[in-house]
Amino acid sequence: MLLSIIIPVYNEQENLVKRLSFLSEQANKNSLEIIISNSPESTDNSFGVCKNFSKVTFLKSDKKGRAAQMNFAAEKASGDALLFLHADVMLPNDFYEQIENAISKDFTFGFFAYKFDNDSAFLNFNSKFTTKDGLFAGGGDQCHFFTKEQFQQLNGYNEEFCIMEDFEMMTRIRKQKIPFTIIQSKATVSARKYEHNSWFKVNLINGYVFLKYKFGAHPNSLRKTYKSLLRESV
Repeated sequence: MLLSIIIPVYNEQENLVKRLSFLSEQANKNSLEIIISNSPESTDNSFGVCKNFSKVTFLKSDKKGRAAQMNFAAEKASGDALLFLHADVMLPNDFYEQIENAISKDFTFGFFAYKFDNDSAFLNFNSKFTTKDGLFAGGGDQCHFFTKEQFQQLNGYNEEFCIMEDFEMMTRIRKQKIPFTIIQSKATVSARKYEHNSWFKVNLINGYVFLKYKFGAHPNSLRKTYKSLLRESV
């Protein structure tokens, strides 16, 4: 199975160094294709970082926005399966075997449970909720994977969503009753949002924005709300 790993980036050169070192090592052992989909608005040297890794393909997306960048790379991808990875998320060492096993059991979509790179009681509490299905299951930090056929049938991510494209995808998957799996081998997620703000504030904002999404707020309104409340780029 050829697995295409797609990383949408916007000024993430520091995180790319970490991610690509690990993924390039994994590509020596497994059948992987690594694709960076750069925002047309990026101003850093992500391209220069990628040039140092022979197994990495660097693409500049035609459109800005994570959903558009992911769809753009998916169209170019050669893999039988697609894995969408945020630049600040570290996959578990056995991610390839886990995805291969899930697909062999006829799961055409799934995602990973995760832990944080900061071992605090509050963040450990948050991470427990990623191990099971629930209201907030399937956020982008959980690393969505699809068979390519399933992703195409879903017409990719909804590019109208400049934020929460992951939850919009989950809404469609639930409506279509597509079976999915949550891989218990955990990814590691950056706690930078919580360190720049606070555990209580981030959770309160996430809950508020998610509620607005559920009540049909326009994606631009969701993004404006999130940016105005949180010390973190979106």
